[in-house]
Amino acid sequence: MAQKMVWQPRLASRILQIPGSGIREVMSKSMALRDAGKDVINWHIGRPDFDTPSHIKESCSEALRQGHVHYAPAAGIPQLRSALAERASQEYESAVDPDSVVVCNGGMEAVTVILHTFLNEGDEVIVPTPNWPNMKWAVVMAGGKPVEVPLKNGVLTAEAIAAAVTHRTKFAVLSSPGNPLGTVTGSDELKRISQVLEEKDLMAISDETYTRLYYGGSAGATAPSILAIKGMGERCFAASTFSKTYAMDGWRLGWALCPDAAAAVQVAKTRYYYSACSPTFTQHAGTTALRSSQDCVAEMLAQYNERRSVLVEGLKNIPGINLPGGSPEGAYYVFPDVSAFGDSAELARHLLDEHHIAVVDGGVFGKEGKGHLRIAYSCSTEDCRRGVEHLARALSRC
Repeated sequence: MAQKMVWQPRLASRILQIPGSGIREVMSKSMALRDAGKDVINWHIGRPDFDTPSHIKESCSEALRQGHVHYAPAAGIPQLRSALAERASQEYESAVDPDSVVVCNGGMEAVTVILHTFLNEGDEVIVPTPNWPNMKWAVVMAGGKPVEVPLKNGVLTAEAIAAAVTHRTKFAVLSSPGNPLGTVTGSDELKRISQVLEEKDLMAISDETYTRLYYGGSAGATAPSILAIKGMGERCFAASTFSKTYAMDGWRLGWALCPDAAAAVQVAKTRYYYSACSPTFTQHAGTTALRSSQDCVAEMLAQYNERRSVLVEGLKNIPGINLPGGSPEGAYYVFPDVSAFGDSAELARHLLDEHHIAVVDGGVFGKEGKGHLRIAYSCSTEDCRRGVEHLARALSRC
């Protein structure tokens, strides 16, 4: 007797191109080990280990008490859009129109709605590699074609962008400080990139997730941005989030900064059909985060800086590990070369399964990342110290 076929839903072909998240896979295994009572070094997830500052949480509670529980405008409440525009005006040293800001459910949604608003099927987007993998796959989800361009000394160069441009290229993605390297693109290189954007008539998306987690410059300084270059605000979008700067990753609050109000209207229209709006009470909390004292940001950055020093110095003393870029200039990642120990994917699995050290294989961030591990120092300083000791012992047995 013939066996009856089991009906299955027919997946979109683009979904079949996209792998599951290698980062989340490690996260799930790490959580299972921890639930089983194992002592796990959590170096895998780029999530602040700090609690959201109390004044921000209290602002959210007050917004709930006041009844801010209904739909908000798709582009965000006016108070938050104004606060974001004020902050951007300070950072870019030029006036930013609040009407050019679109509040989103995290920086990832900001990237997604920008791409879905402006990409036609088959349009190309230059994406650096190694880089946060979600960026590449967001392009695919929007019907575009990601063109991966290797970094040079940790940054995407103007020369590399120019060489990758075709008649189908619409965007270049800039990630600085970058994930997974923590490298920062300097002002001179950004000026050269701006010239290429103008000459080739390209737009850019500047991923500014880690802009304020910057270890260079004076206190409170932000990493250089292409939007601070004259004329670039007309062709560049910024995508950012409250997640990293204010330890608000679970709040899912971010924004897109568009070249003008007309572009923002279209981006807001796109995001409306994705998620309608961001929760009103979280937007009030975000406004408080921006307009109140920034001491909490400085305090978290100081601790990240301490952890960075502990981790970098510790890794330098482990035979076989190479840190070609030295100490990262921003974010909270290091990306050591571990090719001396064989395949990096196998090594990452071995470290987690046998030694309970959770790291991410560099290949998750693109083919140029193979042979590396991403280590996130968004954990305690003590865990950084313990992690280095555990890693040294584990690698001595490889």
